[in-house]
Order: sequence, then C-alpha cells, then structure tokens
Amino acid sequence: MSARIACTLALLAAATLAHAAEPPARLSVEIGGSTVEIDAGQRFDIVVDGKTQSARITELPTRRFDAAGIRFDYPRHFAWESDPPDMWTLDGNNAVLILMRGERGDESALEDLLDSMAENLGSKRSAPYRKVFLDTRQGRIEGLESTVDVTGFDIRNEAYVLERGDVYALLILQDSSDGDAADAVEFRNMRKRIALSLEF
Repeated sequence: MSARIACTLALLAAATLAHAAEPPARLSVEIGGSTVEIDAGQRFDIVVDGKTQSARITELPTRRFDAAGIRFDYPRHFAWESDPPDMWTLDGNNAVLILMRGERGDESALEDLLDSMAENLGSKRSAPYRKVFLDTRQGRIEGLESTVDVTGFDIRNEAYVLERGDVYALLILQDSSDGDAADAVEFRNMRKRIALSLEF
C-alpha cells in the first residue's frame, strides 16, 4: 500500500470517528428479581415468573432537577455541581444554568447578582442592563440581561427571580457562545427546555 493511500485511509477513518455518535448509556434493569445489563434503546428479553417478556429501555435526552421547591428538565450532558441547600450549577459546553436561594425584600437582587458575576469574571458590564422575558408554563417571568467582556469575549447572563409561596430563588442562564450561531444552539435549546418544563 502506498504512503498516499495509507494517509487517505487514515484521514477517512479520522473523519468517520469525528462524526460517530456517542456510545449509548449502559443500564442495569431489574424486573421481578431478574437483572439484565443493556445499552440504552436495546430491546431485550427477560424472564419474569417463568415467562419470557420483551422490553426496551430508552434514555431520555434530559435529566430532571427537583430541589428547593423548583423543578425543570435540563440536557443530560450538562455537568452537575451543587452546594446544597443554597446553590446548583449545571454546566454545558457554551451554556450554564445557575440556581441559588435568595432572600426576599432585596429590590436590587438581580442587579447586584449580575454585577457580582461580572466582578468575579474580572470584568465590567459592556452594555446597560436590559429587560428580558422567559415565557414559562406558569406565565411570563421578567428578568434582567447583562453582557460582560472578558478579554475580548462576551458572556451574556439572564437573571430571573423565581418567587411563589415558600419558594424564592435566583435563576441565571448564561450564554458564552459569543454570537456564533452554531454554538448558540446549546443555549437556545437549554432556555427553551427550561421555559417548557419549569415548575415552582
């Protein structure tokens, strides 16, 4: 085999691997005392009370957040960090969700939070606050949006107060896609998923 052909084959193999789907999750399923290990989405047979039953377990693209009286779905690939009972961070590639308990009566809570985040990033707001809205199943929530410049890279934050009954928390949705349409898909999908599933 010539070096040119070998190089071409190597490049084709690399391109195929780069576009290959992520391997499915491995699951352990127990039914009626019988256990089987399978890949998500794989059909399998399992014996229950002497009878063979056919089944399939499909992994959903989301996980369910349920804490502090607040529930919503978020993309399952997001990394989970928590400092319960006060703060949770769900981190994607270009999108981040932060939820933290707050205290009632602070009219400037969102502005203070956004300023604090900018300070922690070593930056100041590169644009004035502007109102932003999240249309949820429970109605429209008004929040504030702020953009900060971190060494020539814009990070946009949306902050909302979630308040109902005993629930009082601050929700931050962060987009670090810097306007790249392809990267911004993750943020848009996260935001839409939260809006459709948020309960408190």
